[in-house]
Amino acid sequence: MINLLNISNRLDTFIERIGQISSWLIFILVLQVSGDVLFRYFFHVSSIAEQELQWHILAAIAMFGSAFTFQQGEHVRVDLFYHHYSKNVKVWMDVLIPLLIIIPFSLFIIYLSSQYVMQSYATGEVSPDPGGLPYRYLVKSLIPLGFTLILVQGLAVLFRAISHIKGEK
Repeated sequence: MINLLNISNRLDTFIERIGQISSWLIFILVLQVSGDVLFRYFFHVSSIAEQELQWHILAAIAMFGSAFTFQQGEHVRVDLFYHHYSKNVKVWMDVLIPLLIIIPFSLFIIYLSSQYVMQSYATGEVSPDPGGLPYRYLVKSLIPLGFTLILVQGLAVLFRAISHIKGEK
């Protein structure tokens, strides 16, 4: 028999590693922005590609960090109500919300954004700015990737709630 709690824990571990990657990306972004400011104001040197890379890293932080934020319970939720519910009601909400909202919405966004990425790839989209970064589809691919991570975390929440209902340890 499949142990849903074990699967949930493995998915959580995976998302925690993604969260660690996101935190390192924040560190890299801070260094890059600091270097950009240093070069721009002290050496009067600037690069469009470097500035675009900052936006790309920020996009990766947002998309990777959203699944980790969801895992840590820091996502947008109406805590005003959730906080006062009994543990049993919270468990059932942790079943219904992934099933009715998170998983279907993530699949929908993955589907739509994958078409968006493929269109960018097919046209060879590059930055419209002179000196900008090529391969625009790479940053656009963060959208379906990020929602795949949210989907994975939604499954972890769902599996944990189902295992709790079933009384698995």
